[in-house]
Amino acid sequence: MKSLYTKILFGILFLLGISVAQQQQRSEQMVQRLKDSLSLSDQQVTKIKVILDKQREEGRKDWEAHQGDRDAMRSAMMKRMEKSDVEIEKLLTKEQKKKYEEIKKHRREMMQERMKEQ
Repeated sequence: MKSLYTKILFGILFLLGISVAQQQQRSEQMVQRLKDSLSLSDQQVTKIKVILDKQREEGRKDWEAHQGDRDAMRSAMMKRMEKSDVEIEKLLTKEQKKKYEEIKKHRREMMQERMKEQ
């Protein structure tokens, strides 16, 4: 019986590890897309990684706090994104901000499309 519990525990930990790895991978992909599209400096990349890591951690806390409440989750996600956008924009040059506005506009359009599909 103890062996079964141990296997179940390792299975859960394995799945949690995969989930965390996927979230980190998405953050890395986002940073790379921003780096490429905005021609970010290494210093900007480092700071943006910190912002996105913080956003991911806050998202995990929101998930635990609002589990099952889609509206609360969506609201919390939107607040996190807005906060991150403001922090990221502080790091950008005038030209980069213009391009970032286009990226955000595209992101909003994609989110609206997804919401229509649901």
